[in-house]
Amino acid sequence: MVRSFLGSGMLSRTNAVRCINVVNFIRAVEPRFQTDLILPVQKQMELVLEHKLPATWLLQFDALVSGPFVAFLKDHIAANHEVGTWFEMNEMHCKTAGVEWRGRPGYEWDSHPPVAFTIGYTEGERIKLADTVMREFKSAWGKYPSSVASWNLDSITMGHLTEHYGIDAFAVCRDQIATDGFTIWGAPIAGYYPSKTNCWSPALSRHNQISAPVFRMLAQDPVYYYDRGYKLPDGRQVGEPDTMEPVWTSGRSDLFVKQFLGMISDSPALEFAYAQLGQENSFSWPDMAAAYSRQMRALAQLRDTGKVHVETMGDSGRRFKHSFPTTPVQAQVQLDDPFGNTDPAEGSIWYQSRFYRVNLHIKGDLPYLRDVTVYSDRFPQPFLTEATRLSEVDQRMPAILDGYHWRKDTHSSKDPGSGGFFEADGERLRLVGRPEISELGKTLRAELPIQGGRTMVISFEEERIVFQLTPQASLNLSFEWNSSKAALTGVHSQRIDFRWQGFDYHMIVRRGAASSTLSGYAIAGSTGAIELQIAQPS
Repeated sequence: MVRSFLGSGMLSRTNAVRCINVVNFIRAVEPRFQTDLILPVQKQMELVLEHKLPATWLLQFDALVSGPFVAFLKDHIAANHEVGTWFEMNEMHCKTAGVEWRGRPGYEWDSHPPVAFTIGYTEGERIKLADTVMREFKSAWGKYPSSVASWNLDSITMGHLTEHYGIDAFAVCRDQIATDGFTIWGAPIAGYYPSKTNCWSPALSRHNQISAPVFRMLAQDPVYYYDRGYKLPDGRQVGEPDTMEPVWTSGRSDLFVKQFLGMISDSPALEFAYAQLGQENSFSWPDMAAAYSRQMRALAQLRDTGKVHVETMGDSGRRFKHSFPTTPVQAQVQLDDPFGNTDPAEGSIWYQSRFYRVNLHIKGDLPYLRDVTVYSDRFPQPFLTEATRLSEVDQRMPAILDGYHWRKDTHSSKDPGSGGFFEADGERLRLVGRPEISELGKTLRAELPIQGGRTMVISFEEERIVFQLTPQASLNLSFEWNSSKAALTGVHSQRIDFRWQGFDYHMIVRRGAASSTLSGYAIAGSTGAIELQIAQPS
């Protein structure tokens, strides 16, 4: 059995802006299978009204102009609810906008990326589709929406909606691998101002940012999602999404729900924390009923503590704009295994600034870097100005370390197969006690007690990361992966070079010296410390 030292070793919460939205989105057609699309909306409404919760209801175009949905919402929504737009395309939407419908025969709504999402349309078509849904929304509701969401969006459409219709908040899908035909990997963990050229990347400079924030949907588990599956203490392997969605095993788990909500409300978050609860009506009510009810009850109890802002998505967007001129630093700290595993237990610490994101993962007693992703105003999102026709869409941000895509084929539940591993005296560093997490301004500090009576201190700062070993010893940071999969192009003593999709980027070694290895590269510390400049030049 692998030892674990995870637990409640973190310091007290700070005054971060912590927001939770209940967002239910509504389609009028589901061509893939038969289901009652109004029943989930009716039952969700009963529960949010029972608990007096704010809620956001997002209407796809077909549900906006047909079916019983608008009339039902007008009859039932409370004063603290809002109605917005779910911006996926369907046949009715395209025909009204004068845009060619390319869905499969018999599909009035087609989930394939080049059909459902804006990236499947030209710039001119995107503007027509946006203007059409805004016009119809105002006709039905007397005003434009504050909130717009979709699994997939683009900066051209978002910029147009913000500038012409005053949208306050957008929401997009969580990170995922090849689910429903599209991959998103490396985007920020909670909320950010998107770049005018890349909706998956926070703008580095204010003049390049869209003025409405983007929130990440589905309340994703920060620990296991990276492995595209997880195990339970009884040995079962689960391949479903590990989100708060009440149709999945995770969203039905009282332990998972408690741990996730506790992370949002109480764990170190620096300046911002966010989660979205709710469920789309394509899933049947019997599949979500029990867990949805328990989650709304738990959310109402959390609201009553005053620790979080439970509000509409539009209200969170306005709060974000009032609080932050640029993308704030944020963190997700989950040191308790979200499913109660012990062999090994796993935990994770995510740090996010507008310049980069990084993940310090803990597997049993092994701490290691699992992800380092950088952002740049010079890196445009895939399909920004051209319409994709691909049935499988890959949208990955530039990585310095991608512990999923670059892993070795020999990886296992005990061996990560890739990562940034800490070494001293020729051996990997192991935890011998619980990590302590603290916050100082925009810096997240992790203190890791390790073998030999030493402590490794990692300071995640807005543009750099500093690693220190005390008492002073020879600290090495070894980046290991399948070299044929990595974006690495060159290793110099003080600079590491990368290229992804024609974009060149680098990491500067401020303290320490880098050298190539057979499976990547290693950085030897200077006087027990390593300092890495992660931020890219503007």
